[in-house]
Amino acid sequence: MFEMPSTPQFEEEIRAALKVPMAREEFLTNLHAQIMQRAVKKSQHNRSLFLRSVWVAAIIAAVILTSFLAIGPQRVIAAMRSLFGYIPGVGIVDQSAPFRVLAEPVTVTRDGVSITVTSALLTSDRTYIEYRVFGVPGSAYPDREDIVGCTKQPNLRLPDGSQLNQVDNAFQPVPARFSDAVLVIPCIFDTLPGKAPENWELLLHFVPAPPDLTVMPVIELSSTPLANLATTTVSAPLKFTDVPETNARVTPAIPINNSVTFSKVIETSDGYILVMHFTPQGQPGEQVLVTGAAEIRDANGKRVFYTIPQDIALEQGDFDQDETSWAVQFQATGLIYPLTVTIPGVKIIPADPNATTEFTFDAGLNPQPGQEWTLDQQIQLAGHSLKVISIRTDASSNYSFTYSFTFNVDPQVHNASLQIVGYTPIGGGGGGGGGLTNNEFNASLTFAQLPTGILTVQLSNLLLIGDAITWQGQWSPDLPRTDLPANPVPLPGLCMTMDDLSQLESIPSALTNGKVLVYEKTDDTGKWGLALYKLDGSQKQIVVSTGNWGALSPDGSQVAYSALDNEIHLVDVDSMTERLLPGVSGFDIHWSPDGTHIAYIGMGDGAINSAFIAKTDGSIVRQVSNLSYETIIGWSPDGAQLYFAVPYTGGVAWKVYTYDVASGAAQARFTIENGTPKLLAPSLSPDGQWIAYRGRDNSSVYLVRSVGSDARLLMDNVGARFIEWSNSGWLGASLRNPNSDESMTVIIRPDSCEVYLLPIALQGELQGLHIP
Repeated sequence: MFEMPSTPQFEEEIRAALKVPMAREEFLTNLHAQIMQRAVKKSQHNRSLFLRSVWVAAIIAAVILTSFLAIGPQRVIAAMRSLFGYIPGVGIVDQSAPFRVLAEPVTVTRDGVSITVTSALLTSDRTYIEYRVFGVPGSAYPDREDIVGCTKQPNLRLPDGSQLNQVDNAFQPVPARFSDAVLVIPCIFDTLPGKAPENWELLLHFVPAPPDLTVMPVIELSSTPLANLATTTVSAPLKFTDVPETNARVTPAIPINNSVTFSKVIETSDGYILVMHFTPQGQPGEQVLVTGAAEIRDANGKRVFYTIPQDIALEQGDFDQDETSWAVQFQATGLIYPLTVTIPGVKIIPADPNATTEFTFDAGLNPQPGQEWTLDQQIQLAGHSLKVISIRTDASSNYSFTYSFTFNVDPQVHNASLQIVGYTPIGGGGGGGGGLTNNEFNASLTFAQLPTGILTVQLSNLLLIGDAITWQGQWSPDLPRTDLPANPVPLPGLCMTMDDLSQLESIPSALTNGKVLVYEKTDDTGKWGLALYKLDGSQKQIVVSTGNWGALSPDGSQVAYSALDNEIHLVDVDSMTERLLPGVSGFDIHWSPDGTHIAYIGMGDGAINSAFIAKTDGSIVRQVSNLSYETIIGWSPDGAQLYFAVPYTGGVAWKVYTYDVASGAAQARFTIENGTPKLLAPSLSPDGQWIAYRGRDNSSVYLVRSVGSDARLLMDNVGARFIEWSNSGWLGASLRNPNSDESMTVIIRPDSCEVYLLPIALQGELQGLHIP
């Protein structure tokens, strides 16, 4: 294919030949706005409008072509590339018109419930409103899954009385002639009628955006990868016989594209955001399965650690229906290009679609939630071996019940379909894996009424693990970055990044007498429980084979945990004796410094997942708050106060409270603005000075003083999961590589940045740490 040269000299020659003037920047801006306005209108299917659309499209194409020739291919592309920008926390926005923002935050409080509009961004095609809700009592929310609370959407009312509705996660654009709008919230999401204030109205005033508003240009890339466009052609499976059939129909080969392509790139202050795509494809009758996260390496083989930016929403028009698309963000200092993106996968192929097998088990006449049957029964399906390990029943809610099955299989098996003969499920699920997941797979069937008696379970549609496949692509920036320092200065107080993990030293002998409690797989049946180790990895002790949410007492002598029915148990580590705390049920357990109380999250009066405290002798149980979805932070050194956090709804933030044990009064202290909306995993230092928590990227660890000051990043992009302080001031964190299932545990001294790697290859999570 012939390509026109795109040199400046050629551009000038074309311009001189056509005798056209230089296109003004205003012209490009207005042209883009007109095109965008026409693009969002719904197409009409009558003939006259169709013909008119064709003429309009032709005119626009002619104008664009004239402009293209007038100002030159390179300059047109550069101008078009700058029409979209990226604003951290908002996402990709159209910047063809000046931005406007909220003049100041607006708060309205009614009956103890507050709604605060914290920010707004107005662009030519969207209105982004960020607001948060706080103080909704737990009693305002449904306590059953079959009851649905409020689903009415908010809107913006303009001064002329017109209404702007929500489009995806934003509102329709506010016309430039209006500087005010009223945010109308009919009801707080998921609340029951009459249980929380309704019909909210917040008056918003908009002003021009400040000149220092951070907007990063979004560069549109070619859909073709720069290298390794891997396309393979594989014939569909054929059936061979002794005598060929003259009229046999042969399925033609299908070209399979195993490439990763890149559509957008954004230059951030320290690196890039890449939007990439790939299409999992297989031959007819063949599935493909992605078996791990994408791995990125530079030209020297160095692994590039990345995060997934939560503010980039990929709309339907960004990719084909069959594509998988996502964005990654990474730091670029020291990288050698090109970068290679590799995604691992396998083919999943059917064994014999007609093969079935059955086994039976006696569920009894009245099976109860939490009941478990151990079968250890060997069966054969399509020439492959499966072993039924166990069956368990659970109550999904008060109107649905589930049988869960665990199988051991040979390495070739991925999964199979299940049914209980004579009963129709209302749902189900499962996780395949076979040789990909320790030779096991799980399946579940959900019923409105639990089947009872002697049940026949039928297995069919056995799927096998086939050949390994990969999707791959390469990317390099158009121009090298000159604004990135060769040796960046670390942030004050930052002790570790993911790049430091390979250089960490093993724990010194002086610390090996400590203890670490972990949640991990405890046997070959797929059960997960709690195990206690010395810090050198020796003297493993299974505390409980099926418990979770473990907590190690301050002196390391006891473990509290939540059983499968959520009842809290205490285990003496030396004697391995266990006792139940009567009337105490919940999770997220934290011991008081003297070991006489525990704090936990449970179901209470008028609240869902609220904070409680209980004496460890079972004599007193007290509800701390009537708010919902809380998390325990920890106890003050003297045990007089309990710290806990309550999430805002409709926004990303956590309000920190202290609860005075003697008076029973709770007091709001400060707000954590940059914590993850998922598992915050906060933990209070033993001296009561610092709170450690997971950041908004779901990967980093931050510290903030317990009074709300001096917040700092401690560990950057390390895949942090659970965080625990020891009584001696060491902070432990279980880390999972953000882009894989690799796990490890580190301990760190935040004041000196002394970091060590524990010699335990954890597959589970850190639950407790005791270092004398």
